[in-house]
Amino acid sequence: MIKVSIISPRKSMDAIVSALEHQDFGCTFTNYVYKQLEEIKDIYEQCKDSSDVIFFSGELGYSYMLTHIDNIQVPCSFISYSEKDILSILLNFVVRYPHIPLSRIYIDFLSPVNDFMNLKKYLSPNYMPYLFENPIYNYETLKERAEELWNAGKIDMILTRTTNQLDVLNKLKIPYIYFIPDAETIRDSIRHAIDAIRLKQKNQAGKLVILIKLIYPEYISTQDRELLDITLHKYLLDFRKEFQYDFALHTAAHRFELSLDSDLYKTSFERIQDLITFLDETGELEFRLGAGFGKSLGESHYQAELALQESVKYGKNDGFIIHGEESTLTGPLSLTRTLNYSYSNTKALAYSQANGINESNLLKIVGLFQMDKDTVMTAASLSQWLNITSRSCNRILQQLLDSNLIEEIAPQKQEGKGRPTRQYRFNKQRFIQTFF
Repeated sequence: MIKVSIISPRKSMDAIVSALEHQDFGCTFTNYVYKQLEEIKDIYEQCKDSSDVIFFSGELGYSYMLTHIDNIQVPCSFISYSEKDILSILLNFVVRYPHIPLSRIYIDFLSPVNDFMNLKKYLSPNYMPYLFENPIYNYETLKERAEELWNAGKIDMILTRTTNQLDVLNKLKIPYIYFIPDAETIRDSIRHAIDAIRLKQKNQAGKLVILIKLIYPEYISTQDRELLDITLHKYLLDFRKEFQYDFALHTAAHRFELSLDSDLYKTSFERIQDLITFLDETGELEFRLGAGFGKSLGESHYQAELALQESVKYGKNDGFIIHGEESTLTGPLSLTRTLNYSYSNTKALAYSQANGINESNLLKIVGLFQMDKDTVMTAASLSQWLNITSRSCNRILQQLLDSNLIEEIAPQKQEGKGRPTRQYRFNKQRFIQTFF
C-alpha cells in the first residue's frame, strides 16, 4: 500500500484532514505539523524511509525542501491551484473589490516555484498584480517583499495562502485575503500525486547506467593494464554480491558499464555512493565514475557519458550523476553534502568566459549557493568542492570579491601564532541578479 507523508502548518493540516475524511484513496497517511520551515529537515529524516511520496500543503514548504535538503530520495508534491483556479480568484476579486485595480494587489503564492501559474500569458502588463519573484522563498523574504510594496504605497491588498505569515501581516497592518484550497482542490492534488506513484510502480522503472573509467599509470605495460582491468572486474562482482545490487556488467574500451532498472529516489543513489566508497577503499585503483538516470537505456547512457566527463574534470576517485529533464548534475558523490548544478545556466557560463573562471568550477559555486545561501567559504573549504589548490581558489574568490558577488567577513582565528584564515559569504542579492 502506498504511504503518504503530509507536511503542513497546523491550520492548513486541519483543512487537509477534513478534506480527506471518509475518502478512500487506497493508501495510508501520516501527518507532520511544523511551525518553522527549519523543522522540515527533521521531519524529512523521520519519514523518508517509510514514505512513497511526501506531500506539502503549499509551495513554501515544498520549496524549502528542494533547496535545503540534499539528495532527496522520495518524490515530493504540494497542493497546487490550477491556472483556472487563479483566474477564478482574480475574477471574484474584481467583482468583490471593483475599486482596487489588479495592479494594486500582491499575490505572494505565485512564484518561480509554480512558474507564476502562467499569469503573464493571460494579463497585460497594465493589469498585472505584483508577484513574488525572488528565488529565495521563505518567511523572511515574503515579509520583506510585503513590507517593501506596502511601505512604497504600491499595493492596497495582499492575496496569501501562507498560514504562518498571517500574524506578520496583521502586525504590519496590511490588508489581506487568506485562501485555503477547498476540499476538492486538496483531494484532486493528493489524488494526482498518488496516481503518479501508482503509474510509476506499474510501469517499468527508469534506466540507470553507471560508467567507470580506469585511470592508468603513465608508461604502464599491456600486461599490467590487463591486470588492472581484471582487478576492477573482480571488485565490481564482489560489490554486486556483497550489496545484492543486481546490475548487468559489460566491458568495452577499458571502461566498465553497469546497467539496471532503477528508482533513483530509493536505493540507487545510496548504492552509487557505496560503490565509490567500496572501490576507493578496497584497492589502489584510480577511477572516475559517471551515472545517468533516464527513461530509456540510450538516454541514460548519454547522461552517464556527460557525468563521466565531469568526473574526469574533477580528477579524483569520485563520481557524478545526471538525472531529470534539466540534466541536473549532482556530485561529487563521495562528499556528505553533494552539489546540484547544470550547464544550462547560460548566465553562469557567460560570466565564466568573460572573467576567466573555469565553467565547471563556477557552476559548482552556484550550486553551493543554491544548497546553502549562508555558506561561509574559505580557500581551503572551496578546494574540497572543486578539487583544485587553495591558491587557485584564492584567485577565484578574489575575482568574485572584485565583482561584488561575495563579501569578506571576520577572519577565522588560528590556534597559536598562525595567520587568521580569510572567510567569505555570498552577496545574496547580487548573486541572484547575476546568475538567476
